[in-house]
Amino acid sequence: MSTKQLYSANHYHRLSFGDFGFRLLDENGTTSSPSNENYCTIHCLKDSVLSLTSNISTGDSSISSLDFKEGHVIYGDFTNVSISGGVVICYLRN
Repeated sequence: MSTKQLYSANHYHRLSFGDFGFRLLDENGTTSSPSNENYCTIHCLKDSVLSLTSNISTGDSSISSLDFKEGHVIYGDFTNVSISGGVVICYLRN
C-alpha cells in the first residue's frame, strides 16, 4: 500500500542534502521566490526578515516579517518566500 504522506529514508535524505536544488534569496539580489516553486527547508545564512506562505490546509498558513537569525532552520511546505534583509537558502521539494 502506498501513500503520499510517507516518504522513504532515501527521499528524506535527498531533500535534506538539496538534491532537488535550492533558491538563494539575498538582500542585494533576488529577494523573493518564483511563484511556481515549493520548498521544504529554509536556512538562514545572515540575519533576515522573512515572509512566507504554506500549502497546509489547517493551522496558520502564512508568516509576515519574522526575524530569522543566522543559523536558524525551519522545515515545512513553503511557497512564496520573500525577505526584506539578510540572506536565506531555500531547498526545493520534489
